[in-house]
Amino acid sequence: MKLPRRISDILNRKQEFIDSQRTKLESTVVRLQSQLFSDIISELIPELDIKDGIIQDTAKNYKLLSILDKTYKEFQVAANSVVLGQIVKSTTKISALSENYFSVVLSGNLPERFNKIIETSNRLINLRIGLDNGKVVRGGFLESFFNSNTVGTELKQMTSKAITGGMSMKDYTRALREMISGVDTKTGMMERQFQRYVYDLYQQYDAAYNMVLGNEFGFKYFIYQGGLIKDSRDFCAAHNNKVWSTEEAKEWVNWFPALGEYPAGYEIKQSDIYSVPSYMNYPGYDPLIDRGGYNCRHALGWIPEDMAFDMRPDLKM
Repeated sequence: MKLPRRISDILNRKQEFIDSQRTKLESTVVRLQSQLFSDIISELIPELDIKDGIIQDTAKNYKLLSILDKTYKEFQVAANSVVLGQIVKSTTKISALSENYFSVVLSGNLPERFNKIIETSNRLINLRIGLDNGKVVRGGFLESFFNSNTVGTELKQMTSKAITGGMSMKDYTRALREMISGVDTKTGMMERQFQRYVYDLYQQYDAAYNMVLGNEFGFKYFIYQGGLIKDSRDFCAAHNNKVWSTEEAKEWVNWFPALGEYPAGYEIKQSDIYSVPSYMNYPGYDPLIDRGGYNCRHALGWIPEDMAFDMRPDLKM
């Protein structure tokens, strides 16, 4: 038995939305990087002591590091407002799509506590990422991330070395551009920071939210949904479009490619098929939230027991 069309359509629409919002976030970060470079060029460069195209090792230039610090902090406030607004809007929509999914899966047989479960789950998952009623929670994940001064510190260190080393204005400007915005295949500094901590946020938010709802509704089975592309991981290829139980998922932390059953013609990518993949073998890995590891774009579509047994009869045994 295949997953009913009405359910697969909702899952596909939700995944398309998540993908579109990640792309939008990536574009926003790239645009903000360019804005930061322009701000520094317009506010710092004209004030530097330069002779014959060389940045001078003077007290004035070192004092100008405070201008760089001020420029970055002002940029950070404005940029954070833009990105956080985008995140709040996207996660709110993801929650609404998940609520719709469960109402369809439950076929209208909604428990009396349905609205209360939705409300409680919303608040719990938002607090997990550091949001409460659309506002950033002090000390939460998002507040800590967006108030980090890592980028500002790197900029000051590079500029200080340019002053000490007597770097040419031309080389400094080029190095500044490469550091902030990246060059060729190298990503910019904000992109790298977001890749490590935020770009997977929507997918993990969706997974955590649905896990909480699944638990509340007593679901113990799900379908691993998302399709396959050329560079899909071995784990995802082995689990895609199949029904699994929460008990089976507990063992994913020990999974290795030799255990998988793959689509016809699929070639396992990992050379050592008896070792746990590095994209899953990391501290804190949670199967029901992290799925196929960092940046995994698959989702778990929670389904009731009768549907799971119809799709995979061996689960009854």
